[in-house]
Amino acid sequence: MHPPRVLVVYKRSAYEHALAELRDARLSRLLRRRHPDVLDMRRAHAVHAQALASVLAALRQAGVPFDVAYRVGLRVRRRYALVVSVGGDGTFLQAAHSVGETPILGVNSDPARSEAVFCAANRRTFPRLLQRALRGRLPQLRLRRLEARLNGRVLPQRVVNDILIAHDDPATMSRYRLRIGGRAELQKSSGLWIATAAGSSSAVLAAGGLRLPWRAPRFQYRPRELYRGRLSRNRLLGGALAPAQTVRLTWLMRRGSAFIDGSHLRVPLRYADELRIRLAGSHPVRVLGLTRRA
Repeated sequence: MHPPRVLVVYKRSAYEHALAELRDARLSRLLRRRHPDVLDMRRAHAVHAQALASVLAALRQAGVPFDVAYRVGLRVRRRYALVVSVGGDGTFLQAAHSVGETPILGVNSDPARSEAVFCAANRRTFPRLLQRALRGRLPQLRLRRLEARLNGRVLPQRVVNDILIAHDDPATMSRYRLRIGGRAELQKSSGLWIATAAGSSSAVLAAGGLRLPWRAPRFQYRPRELYRGRLSRNRLLGGALAPAQTVRLTWLMRRGSAFIDGSHLRVPLRYADELRIRLAGSHPVRVLGLTRRA
């Protein structure tokens, strides 16, 4: 029998992207002047690079065949026994979009700078957790995703954390019609958050939402900075929704976007586009090593 094959998904550090790839002239000048924030960016790059090198070395030492892929534009063409994300939550989420129900072990490449709530490992604990994962002995959480339909067409990206529907210009008010159950109303806000239970501890919580147990078969919505003036009669102010419920939104502006799990994945919206969002019935994310979030 062939040993299980692993896919390693990694991020490029801000330092590597800005200086090595984009050759940002201003950052280069600040680096020559030893600006403390740019020096810290370089230190963060070194820490991340060391973590990635440690993960690859552990896989080689264990005799595990693996492929390595950059997270942006990731397209998985073959089956893997395990996916390892090296970075933070952003890298984990981008990997999760492409792997279906393949188990994911997240490695926080810089614990001093990154929360990385989805990541159970760091570069020191990874070799031990890798062995347990390959033997099927690492506990896992199955996290429900969201399914989004745009004008009746299912979007290929299943939402792991949250989706933000907003105008492309962050200083412009968003205008849309929101329908939940038998109630519909026009809203003006800086955007609408819709989050899974796993995403309830991040942006939607900061906007005044609810913290839900990660295993809860529920999701939630929350208008962001809802405008409430003389003509406003808004009652759909946010809350948890049951699995059978659907959020329906009609976009009422010329430009807008649905941002899925951060800024990297954006679905453009035009006037009268309709989004329908609900809990997905299949393909949960299988996160390894995070029983504390149960």
